[in-house]
Amino acid sequence: MSTDFEEFRMAHLTRTAEVWRQLLELGVTEESELDFDFSFTTKNKKSVESLKSELADYSLTVQVEGFFNKTFTVSGNSGAISWTEEQLLKWTDYLIQVGADVGCEFSGCGTSAP
Repeated sequence: MSTDFEEFRMAHLTRTAEVWRQLLELGVTEESELDFDFSFTTKNKKSVESLKSELADYSLTVQVEGFFNKTFTVSGNSGAISWTEEQLLKWTDYLIQVGADVGCEFSGCGTSAP
């Protein structure tokens, strides 16, 4: 694993932990059902297809920008489930790794407080 990737990964996990702390301050509990959205970007259509295959359990949408130099954005959501901070961090880490494995960059995840 490269140092750049590890820094990228840790920055996302730190932001996710901060989001969790903010949600707790807004009254979210581990019993609250939250629907987290997530997204990835890539310039490679084959990477999009690989990501869709890896995340087949999620409903994904793909947006394309550009004509000759296309950028693909793949978005999805977790569905409404109860989370702990540990589960959220593991899920985020999983998404980061899956994206990297297929050539897509994880853009982030988030939710709205109930």
